[in-house]
Amino acid sequence: MARRLTLPAALLLVLASCFSAFGEIRVSDDSGRTVVLEQAARRVVSLYAGHSENLLALGAGNAIAGVSASDDPALFPGVPVLPMRADGERILALRPDLVLLRPQGEAAAAGVIRLLEKAGVPVVSLSPPTWETMEAYLARLGALVGAADPARPWRETVSALERTVPAGNRPRVFLESASRGLMTCSPSSWAARVIALAGGENAASEAVPLRSGSPLAPWGEERLLALAGEGIDVYLVQAGAMNPVTERDVLARPWISGLGNARIVLVPEECVSRPSFLRLEEGVEWLRNVLYPEGGKKQ
Repeated sequence: MARRLTLPAALLLVLASCFSAFGEIRVSDDSGRTVVLEQAARRVVSLYAGHSENLLALGAGNAIAGVSASDDPALFPGVPVLPMRADGERILALRPDLVLLRPQGEAAAAGVIRLLEKAGVPVVSLSPPTWETMEAYLARLGALVGAADPARPWRETVSALERTVPAGNRPRVFLESASRGLMTCSPSSWAARVIALAGGENAASEAVPLRSGSPLAPWGEERLLALAGEGIDVYLVQAGAMNPVTERDVLARPWISGLGNARIVLVPEECVSRPSFLRLEEGVEWLRNVLYPEGGKKQ
C-alpha cells in the first residue's frame, strides 16, 4: 500500500523542488513544466487575480508588472491592465521575466504561451489553491519571487482567526455559489472555511462536490426549501462572475418566500470564494459582521 504523505512531509518535497543546489530557483508547475530561474523574478505578469493578490500578500507587489482585467484595479494602482485575452506581443511589451497563469486558462492561451516561451520568457501555471494546498502553493509562488518563508504568515493568520471565532450557538448559513442549478459550496471549499472562521454553521455541510476537488456542489431548489424548514438564519448569495445576480433578481424568485425569516445577503465573490491570502482576514471580518451584527462573544 502506498504511504500517504503528511502535509509537512509533502511541503518539504515541494520546497525541495523549488530550489537547486546551485542557487537557481527551480519550480515544477501544475501543467508539467519545470521552470528554472537564475534569480528571483522582478517583473511578473499575472494573468489570474488570485496569483496577483497572493503575490501582494507575500510582499512582492513591487514585482508585479502587469495584471489581468479580472484583477481589482484598486489593489494595483499604476500597474498596466491586460484584457482577458491578451496577445503575446502586448505581454512582451511589459518586459516580464515571468508570466503566471492557471491551467484552466491554458487552452485559450496556447498560442500566447508558445510565443512567450519562444521569446525566452518563463511561463508558470499554478492551479488556484485549496485550503489544504495553500502552504505548498505559497512555497512555489514565494520561491519564484524570492519571498522568505512564505507559508509562515499564512499559518499565523489562520491561527489568529481561529482564536477569535465567536463562541456560543452559530448562525446557520446557506451559501448560493451559483444560481443555475442552485449550487452551494462544497464542504472542503475555501468558502466553507471562511464561513466557519466567521463563526457560521454551514447548513449544507452534507453537499457533495460537483466533481473531485470542485468548490461547487449541486443542491437544488427543492432541497433548499426542505433545509429552510429546518431553519436557515442567513442566506448568502455570492455575487460576481460565477454568479452574476443582483438583489432584485434574488428577491424576484418565485420560491424566495420559502426561506422564511432567513436574512438574504449578497456577498462579493472575492470575499468568500477567491483563494486569496490577501483577502482572508477581510472576508472573515466582513462575514462575521453579517452573522453577528451586534457583535459576537469572543472565546
